[in-house]
Amino acid sequence: MILRKPYAFFIKYFRIINLIMAILMAMLIYRTIVIGNFLTDYIQDYATASSGFVLGDYINFYSFLVVLIVIIFTIVVLSVMFVKDKPKKLYIFNLIIYLALMVLYGVDYSVMNNIYDRILDIRLSSALRDITYIAAGIQIISCIITIVRATGFDIKQFNFGSDLEALEIDVKDNEEFEVAVEFDKNKMKRNIRGKFRELKYFYIEHKFVVNVLAIILVVIVSFIIFMTKSIYTASYQEAQTFVASNFGFNVKNSYLTTTDQNDKQIVAADNVLVVVRLDVRKLVEDETKRLNTGLITLKAGGKSYGQTTNYNEDLTDIGTPYTNDKLSIDFTNYILAFEIPKSESAKSMTLKINDNVSFIRGEIGAKNIYVKLNPVDLTKKVQTEEKKLSETLSFSGSVLGESTFTIDQFEISNKFKIEYQFCSKKNNCLASSEYVTPTATGNYPKTLIKLKSAFEEDESMNLNTISDVYYFLNEFATINYQVDNKWYSHKIDSKRIKPKIGSANGYTYIEVNKDLERATSVYFTFQVRNYNYKYVLK
Repeated sequence: MILRKPYAFFIKYFRIINLIMAILMAMLIYRTIVIGNFLTDYIQDYATASSGFVLGDYINFYSFLVVLIVIIFTIVVLSVMFVKDKPKKLYIFNLIIYLALMVLYGVDYSVMNNIYDRILDIRLSSALRDITYIAAGIQIISCIITIVRATGFDIKQFNFGSDLEALEIDVKDNEEFEVAVEFDKNKMKRNIRGKFRELKYFYIEHKFVVNVLAIILVVIVSFIIFMTKSIYTASYQEAQTFVASNFGFNVKNSYLTTTDQNDKQIVAADNVLVVVRLDVRKLVEDETKRLNTGLITLKAGGKSYGQTTNYNEDLTDIGTPYTNDKLSIDFTNYILAFEIPKSESAKSMTLKINDNVSFIRGEIGAKNIYVKLNPVDLTKKVQTEEKKLSETLSFSGSVLGESTFTIDQFEISNKFKIEYQFCSKKNNCLASSEYVTPTATGNYPKTLIKLKSAFEEDESMNLNTISDVYYFLNEFATINYQVDNKWYSHKIDSKRIKPKIGSANGYTYIEVNKDLERATSVYFTFQVRNYNYKYVLK
């Protein structure tokens, strides 16, 4: 194979190469100033600046690509300068500047990406703006000098002219050299040391070409690693907010379970469910925007598992399963479930979100986002505290998060009188009353418990099945009572009892066994997965 030394080519097209570099530099100057202007607007009025903000309009894939091309061109020209012993300070300066610019764009991208989810610190924004403007100023100086090189540089200083002789192109700069590519396998085995010596001689003879190609290769590989590790792949912990495919995410918690809310086994004996609770919101106003859960997988023990919807109704106490719901621009909490072998549950787990890169306007999105999970094992029972009447019971640590429950008043009777004002259309009002009584259906005698109570749901959760005290008690409560020195218990399973005309005035009426009217001791127990709470009424 015959190759030709490249010095003459680079010298001959020196001006064109510099002109191309100058054009690319001008593009980067514009991009840098645009970023600086946005940060200035953001500092002055973050609400206005954030409205309609699209990161790809400021920093995108092409921003990084142009910087890479400038760096490669600079390395090539700098190599020629070294070989021909010409002034090289400008190109060393350019190389440093654009390597630093690559890093600056990476920092800008990382910081501005957080604008979707929170207000940036004013000091960070100001510092980043100042650095960005300084970088733009330095780029302008570099670009001007490069333009001079391309259009009117000092011929005497650089000793380059309009023809090949003035360019000091030596015959050796354009000579051909032969590279042997034929080889014999048997001879290669016998003469491997000789080949290494030949390779060494080849390098010494063609050091310039090899070095330039090696440097360019290192720069390209470094660029790919930088984009892969810093831009295209991201790793997060639970409770960290991030963006993927025009959605905002925050993985709040994760759990391991094998049962439903009533402690009934729902999966095979050798399997376990990993339930992931996450906040999600859309970033753009699009009524058709849905979360593609097919792009979300669980990685455990080196294997990947897709979402299962077979157990949605059995997990409603943990949260609301996502079932292709329309999303809001505000965060909403959902759960996703993954069924895996129990043998994998003790291994490291990550939630993987695939976010295909979109090159529309060069917008960058992380291809692979990994969230390290620290699942709470709901199969291990936890002993919890006891509360008395008027005390607040906190469910902190359980699947109910920071939800609380309080009972201020407690009464038992087979009927309760409700007084109210009955008003006619002419605003003539009369004092009236009605009685609240148990339903006549059922296979046991009933009475009523009247509670003045409050259930405060954790605001970060989305528990559609637990909207008030009545649903909360039916979901989790068991009543325990003592009659004639014997203890009895039964699960609360009551129809909603309320006045037909009057107002309940904040009271909740629960149907229970009539024997409670004779009970000497009464308390609720709340089974919240692996947590067991006790609330003493009397």
